[in-house]
Amino acid sequence: MLRLCGMCGRYTVTNPGEAARELEAAIDPVAMQSEWWKPRFNVAPTQPAPVVIVKGGARSLELMRWGLMPFWSAKPGAKPPLMINARLESLHAKAVFRDALERKRCLVLADGFYEWANKTPLYIHPRDRRPIAFAGLWARAKMTTGELYSFTIITSKPAPLVAPFHDRMPLVLARDAWDAWLDPDTADPKRLLGIPELAGWQVEQVSTHVNKADHDDPGCIAPISADPR
Repeated sequence: MLRLCGMCGRYTVTNPGEAARELEAAIDPVAMQSEWWKPRFNVAPTQPAPVVIVKGGARSLELMRWGLMPFWSAKPGAKPPLMINARLESLHAKAVFRDALERKRCLVLADGFYEWANKTPLYIHPRDRRPIAFAGLWARAKMTTGELYSFTIITSKPAPLVAPFHDRMPLVLARDAWDAWLDPDTADPKRLLGIPELAGWQVEQVSTHVNKADHDDPGCIAPISADPR
């Protein structure tokens, strides 16, 4: 059995336009003009990536920095941690996560994610490559260069498919929970979060090409062999 290592730190969104249509979100014009609005085969921390929020009562797709930056990040001497993940079990332990859970929830567009086991990269995704959404939280910080919008991905204990390789995974939201997760009036949104079954998913071993964050091309998801267990 391959053993776990690392954290939930890379994922893909290879058809952002289709994902936006699937999530019925209007794409912010600024996002479409960005160099980051493109098929992503290796989304890495600190990079901009597409998320869906509610703006003016409608779903809007925005590009935000992966790695939550709280509002106090611009204070002199502040050194905020790189909060790319928020553990489901301890969302109420940090004020920044508690506040975001109440008022700033988002859907993180994706169609698969990576894990590393014994330094072997694995690509875990729906077989039909359908768009999915991770449960996310976002924040806005006023920096010296302007406002910075950022997000974090909620992680949970692993589904049975992932458990042989890793003890955590991005929390994939069920489709029937998308509306309620985004709805600011939803009471106790944490109740929507549970370990997904990942029915119809598969695990593929891919090459170490994906290890470098500046590699962002189809070679990252090219399989070496299916189901490395």
